[in-house]
Parts: sequence; C-alpha cells; structure tokens
Amino acid sequence: MEPNIFIVIPAHNEQDAIEKTINDLLNQTLPVNIVVVADNCTDKTVPIVKNLQKDCPAIALIETVNNKHRKAGAINQVLQTLVNKNVDAVLLMDADTRIDSKAIEEGWQTLSQDSQLAAVCSRAGVVEYHGHNPWKWLLYKLQKLEYAMFDSQRVETLERIKVVHGMAALHRWTALQQVGFYDEGNLVEDYELTLRYKEAGWKVTVNLEMQAWTDIPLSLRALWKQRLRWLRGGVDSLREHGWNKATKGDILNHFLFLVFTALQTYLLVLIFVMLSEGIPWKLNPWLIAVITTSYLNSLYRLKYVKNLRWSDVVIRVFLIPELIYSWFQTVVMLYAYCLSFSKANQNW
Repeated sequence: MEPNIFIVIPAHNEQDAIEKTINDLLNQTLPVNIVVVADNCTDKTVPIVKNLQKDCPAIALIETVNNKHRKAGAINQVLQTLVNKNVDAVLLMDADTRIDSKAIEEGWQTLSQDSQLAAVCSRAGVVEYHGHNPWKWLLYKLQKLEYAMFDSQRVETLERIKVVHGMAALHRWTALQQVGFYDEGNLVEDYELTLRYKEAGWKVTVNLEMQAWTDIPLSLRALWKQRLRWLRGGVDSLREHGWNKATKGDILNHFLFLVFTALQTYLLVLIFVMLSEGIPWKLNPWLIAVITTSYLNSLYRLKYVKNLRWSDVVIRVFLIPELIYSWFQTVVMLYAYCLSFSKANQNW
C-alpha cells in the first residue's frame, strides 16, 4: 500500500524557481500531494502555481493569512489543515530546492524501516554555478565543499544528526504532531525542531540517496546574513532548551570551538611576534602530527562531494582558501554569540 505523503512548499516571491520545483515533485516515483504556501507574495508566484493547477489536481495552493512568522508560520498554517486528514509523512522543503525523482521514495524507505525515526533529511547538495564571475565561482566552490562536509558529519552521526535541515526532509506525521510543528519565534526552525524530536525520544537521520540541491548565496553580504541567522538561531535554541540529553553534545561543541579558537589565535599571534622579532622557532612534532592528521582527514572527506571536479580537489589541497573561509565563519560565530547573549533584535 502506497503511503499518503504531503509536500509543503513555503514560497515567498519564488517566481523564478517554483515551476522547476513543482515539476521535480510531479516526476517523483511515489504519488504525492503538493501544497504550495504562497506567503505574502508580490510577484508572479501565485499565477504560476494557478496555471500549473489547471493540468494537475495534485497541486494545492494556499495563501497565508496574517502570517508574520515567515517560513515557520507559513508551514504551520498548512500543517494545521492536515490534522484531521489521513497523512503518513510530510516533506518540508524550500521553494528553491531541486529534488531527484527518487528522493521521496528513498526517504520513505528509510522512514518506514524504523518506527522510532521522526525524520530523514536529504543530501545537502548545492545548485551548480554556471557563471563566469571568479568571486562567485570561489564562493560556490567553498560552499560546495562545506555542504559535503555537512553530509560526512551526518553519516558519522546516523540517527543522532545535529539538524534535520529544511531544504528537503521527510517527517513522520505522528512525530511532527507530537512535538507541535515549528517554533515560529526561532531563527532556525529546523534545528529547534530537531532538538524537540530528540528530547521527545525520537531518532533523526540522513539518507544520501535522497538527493536534493539548493541555491546558495554568492555574495559575501548575503552569505554573512545567512550564516549569522543560522548560527545565532542555533545559540538561541540551545539557551532556550538548556542542558539536557539532546543538547549537551552541541553545547560542549560550542565550548570546544571557543577553546580551539583561543588556541589558534594565540598561536598565530605568537608566530607573528617571533617572526617580527627575529626569534628562532620550530614547530612541535605533536602539533605537526595534529595538523597532518586534520589535513589528511579533509582530503578523505572529498569522497562525499557530489560531482567532484579537479578544481574542488585543488582548492582542498591548496588549503588557504578554506582556511580563510573558516576564519570568516569563526568571526560570524563570535558575533552570533554577542547578538544572542545581548538579546539583540535580528532580522531574517
């Protein structure tokens, strides 16, 4: 018997992407019910969806009413309408996500094999950049490698992954109802929902055969804004939930991040002072061993990069671009701590 799966797509001014996204869903190997949530749209998103509805009754369109809570609020308005319906699972995905034709079938196979699984998320792929701007190309490459690292970390923590990401994830309907849908006041609703799943005793996982790709920011300003929202929202969630079985690992990782950041900063300052003063120095063999192990590990993780190119390998081998990128992320993280603990207002 085929499962009854609903797909909820929140769309705010997504006229450039929505038709491609819906067509991907219409080509799935499992039958699905598609619900597009037009959230305060001022472009042609609604007319495009209405035009697609003429040929496909499986597409439903809901326009949000007085929604002030962006993606989480839009999705929750739809989920409330499903409460009394026969639903097995709900795929929550972004309107700019491209999805493989077997993705939902793969997700359902994983979900149906373990009754304790609340949700399974897709591979975190990125939409390929076809332009010729070298700066955008580099940002694309760095994020492509970064997203593959996310996948490798999820594989290493199966059934207890850090976050069921929002780009494309299949949720068991009973689990989603139990925890109460999305928290509308959180900047990273997917991470907060993952914490509530874990606190309620559910497991969460990833299926790398459930393939999906998302658009990524290709300017430093947009990337800063996205990552600041992610990181600040994560800190807010941990502060809200406090120390418990589900959060202790992530909280400890934040302490380790601060310790390693302090050590790296100290080491860089020490090297700079010694070089500027002409003081002779040499690297400790233990430090060389740690750096070498970390470097080899990063090369090994290239196996998780989908459609690996020679340029991806060169960037990873050369090391410096990713080192600079990691320090950019560090600065964003430190600023996120400041915003969270000062309780400063932050826009989406």
